[in-house]
Amino acid sequence: MKRAWLLRLAIAVFLAAVPWLVTSPYHMHIINLVGLYTLITLGLNILSGYTGQVSMGQAGFMAVGAYTCALLMLRLNMPFWPSVLAGVLLAVVCGLAFGIPAMKLRGPYLVMATVGFGEIVRLVLVNWVPVTRGAAGLTGIPVPAFVGLRVSDERRFFYLVVALVAVGVAAALRLSASKIGRALVAIREDDVAAEAMGVPVNVYKVAAFAISAAYAGLAGAMYGPFTSVASPDSFTFDDSVGYLCMSVVGGNRGVWGALVGAFALTVLSELLRPFQSYRLIIYGLILICTVVFLPQGVTGLVMGLIRRWRRGSRGVRGERE
Repeated sequence: MKRAWLLRLAIAVFLAAVPWLVTSPYHMHIINLVGLYTLITLGLNILSGYTGQVSMGQAGFMAVGAYTCALLMLRLNMPFWPSVLAGVLLAVVCGLAFGIPAMKLRGPYLVMATVGFGEIVRLVLVNWVPVTRGAAGLTGIPVPAFVGLRVSDERRFFYLVVALVAVGVAAALRLSASKIGRALVAIREDDVAAEAMGVPVNVYKVAAFAISAAYAGLAGAMYGPFTSVASPDSFTFDDSVGYLCMSVVGGNRGVWGALVGAFALTVLSELLRPFQSYRLIIYGLILICTVVFLPQGVTGLVMGLIRRWRRGSRGVRGERE
């Protein structure tokens, strides 16, 4: 127990020092993006890793959160946090509205439905010009401000993102250890057997969609004030594929895989910026290789190596004794 608290203290000290160790604003921007993408991937892991439902429309839920928050701040001059809360709530409503009719769908039919949802949201943003300003998007979104402090630079935004990711990780860990988390895993393994054991499968499937939408809506609500822009080009099918890649590469059956996947794919995306036209091809190859060679993702590989090393250490100690 003492060692766990020391580890948490070391992580907290390290995170507090990051903005002072990273002097480049560009690198701080990338780190903040990793935090926002971690939120989306956490929700996607609960949906796909725990419940076994695949979504390729998370950018749609993110867009709902981003535009709701931005419109309330720009048009009604609402404060930051109530606008964020409204964005998250509307994303949850959309998650419920989508999850209820989609709860009977499986496999490729569910995937196609999620793709359709993301495209519908994007087309609404493009064509509802009087409200969304169409393809031009919303600009000049105010920076967050609370307790008299304006989050006007990358350093301050880092602390805000870290706080939200910490809350998101704690909530996901609490859910995974709860009765609901175990029911979601049972649905992933065999939904017929889970229903026979008394698990309300359809209710939990819809709830998983709502939870994943809440995470994506929160990331979207933070994205607008972070970049001061909300445009349909930021919430495309390509982005949804990228979020799915983050979930699979990091390992979608655990909470920490979200952080690993978001970090790895965000950094890789920046390194491959000269090859942007081939982004979907590269992501497709990464997905195939990960599914074939690392079915539990990078996190699963690392955890397996650690368990093997511990067993080897115990064996060596046993032989010495």
